[in-house]
Amino acid sequence: MSGMTSIFGLLEKLQSADISVHQNRCAVVRNRNVTCTRCADACTSGCLSYEDNELVIEPDACIGCGTCATVCPTCALEALRPNDAELLQSCLSACAKADGEVIVSCEQILAAAQGRYDPGKVVGVTCLGRVEESLLVALAAADARHVSLVRAKCEQCAHAVGVETARLVCDTANTLLETWHAPMRADVVEKFPSVARLAGDEGYDASRRGFFSSVRDEAKSAAAVTTDFAVKEALDVEEQPEPKYVKVMKDGTLPHFVPDRRERLLESLRALGEPEDVMIDTRLWGHVVIEREECTSCQMCATFCPTGAIAKFKEADGSFGVEHSPSLCVKCRCCTDICPSDALWLSDEVFAVDLLSGAKERYEMKPMKNPPGNPHQIWHSMRDLLGCDQVYER
Repeated sequence: MSGMTSIFGLLEKLQSADISVHQNRCAVVRNRNVTCTRCADACTSGCLSYEDNELVIEPDACIGCGTCATVCPTCALEALRPNDAELLQSCLSACAKADGEVIVSCEQILAAAQGRYDPGKVVGVTCLGRVEESLLVALAAADARHVSLVRAKCEQCAHAVGVETARLVCDTANTLLETWHAPMRADVVEKFPSVARLAGDEGYDASRRGFFSSVRDEAKSAAAVTTDFAVKEALDVEEQPEPKYVKVMKDGTLPHFVPDRRERLLESLRALGEPEDVMIDTRLWGHVVIEREECTSCQMCATFCPTGAIAKFKEADGSFGVEHSPSLCVKCRCCTDICPSDALWLSDEVFAVDLLSGAKERYEMKPMKNPPGNPHQIWHSMRDLLGCDQVYER
């Protein structure tokens, strides 16, 4: 029989199986001066908090809705049940049965409407905050006609913040779809579309079938976690914890990564064709502007940028600076939060064509007054800071 310690470990994994945490992706973990708290602000159950500069999930409070993963700009949080691929497949399957209509509903209204809708045409989620733009645009690329996010009485729901996230996601997706000339639209609605209604007697209770199907999926997921844990215990395999500190790369920056969701979104937009040559304002992308006269050439913006949207360059002639790629920006605002001279600001508008073209802007910087590597750097910097020459070093 397993010891008490291993049982607690198993329970802990089961309780956090809905959300995966990649702490080294979090902008706040990468630099403590970053002010992003979007996951905690959007959390529908109050389970998210920051302790010692690390994101913490309280499993007992988490309902696994995935809203935190929707709003996290760097995908430091990842929804697992269902994951993005599973949710997309469920939506495509329901779409094929509902004449091109995709219907996603929260579990509360599904429970209230049990027996009155066709579960084969409706995709259930814990909260509508689980839906995000890469899913909606992928459905548009797959020729879905419309997406209805059916909400319950959210004003009376303890997790009401989720529907606000869903509305924001729909607004962003609709802006993209309009710019890319796609006919599909997504809306948050209060009633099921007529196509979702049960068509006569099917000879069995379809809603019960849907219920037992969901129970089966939950059991399979739990069994997978249990089996994984048991195998690792039997083989005496110890999971390696995510390193608390990340080594810098050769250019002095922290490792970069582009979230999978962002890459899938850009691929779906590319599948839709060419956009209008206009500027768009969404929650997803930003355009970095650097005021050269205010900039101190420290390049901290590039050092901590999580995606490489701001990257260092240095030429053979000695010129150096940073390049900005709007398509890689995830609007985490790390750069604006950490700039020591407030020389950088983020525009909410980007050119739609730049998102697919990979356009870059180059900012050449002036030489630093006290460059790193100079053995007298601290001495010179303190003289400049204090504004006097009577500063001595020993």
